[in-house]
Amino acid sequence: MRAERVAIPKEHLESDPNELYWLGFRRHLRAARRSENTIVAYHRDLADLAWFHAGKDLAVLTKDDIASYYETRLQRLSATTMAIRFRSQRAFFNWMVTEEIILASPMRNLREPKVDDVPPPIVDDDDLKALLKACSGTTFEERRDMAIIRMFCEAGSPRVSEMAGITLERLDLRKDEVTVHGKGAKTRAIPFGAKTGQALERYVRARSKRKNAASPWLWLSTLRQEVDDHLTVSGITQMLERRCRQAGIAKIHPHQLRHTAAHVWFDGNQSEGNAMALFGWSSDAMPKRYGRSARTERAKRAARRASIADRLG
Repeated sequence: MRAERVAIPKEHLESDPNELYWLGFRRHLRAARRSENTIVAYHRDLADLAWFHAGKDLAVLTKDDIASYYETRLQRLSATTMAIRFRSQRAFFNWMVTEEIILASPMRNLREPKVDDVPPPIVDDDDLKALLKACSGTTFEERRDMAIIRMFCEAGSPRVSEMAGITLERLDLRKDEVTVHGKGAKTRAIPFGAKTGQALERYVRARSKRKNAASPWLWLSTLRQEVDDHLTVSGITQMLERRCRQAGIAKIHPHQLRHTAAHVWFDGNQSEGNAMALFGWSSDAMPKRYGRSARTERAKRAARRASIADRLG
């Protein structure tokens, strides 16, 4: 399988010596077995810093330069976004120190932007039904989008990067499961139910008629029909936004569907251990974090089931 190419915008990282830094850092990331989607994210985060300090050698940036970047960008971008960029850029400068390109990281005494740890809202059943109805037709795109959305709703719901990285060979319609590549080069199998299996089967039949059916990727794009043309993280996110508009509902991010799937799992009194295996969590803190998304509603339902007053008649 050919790796997805990481484009380097000329106005960002294609000037010496910044291009050489990026190419070296990308080589380091690949040696560490980071996924191509992760590498694309690192590139985006570094390109933004290079854009802000246009024309400057990244190796000469100071603590004040970095602080100025964060002060300005936080006026337009969320703390969550900038916290992600902080971690990417910190890793880059630490790599530069290791490679003896710089003596010390300009970020070593900077604090990561503080993020309010508020989980995304759960998507209610009515919105999910409207979303599925918006892609209930028989066109190629409708078959594809229906299968993707239903897969997001399964227990073990893939991260959007995992969804974009699924290859056709990883889909097993005999066992009704799909294998995804998660964080840290880990893989896990996600089982799916009958309706998702039906949607996937219909999509695979439609996929086989496409000019680019020989592509190794499961989710084919309709923009072009070249062999390697497939839906990326951005493409899946945009698809979901488009379907939300068609359904007449508020915008839903893929991560909301993952939180919703986790909420449904815990609402059924399922175990945290099984959740960790299905959702690909390596820390036992993650089930608790995901479980917070609708903990109050689950508590209310549990309270009604356990009501002494109702039992007394």
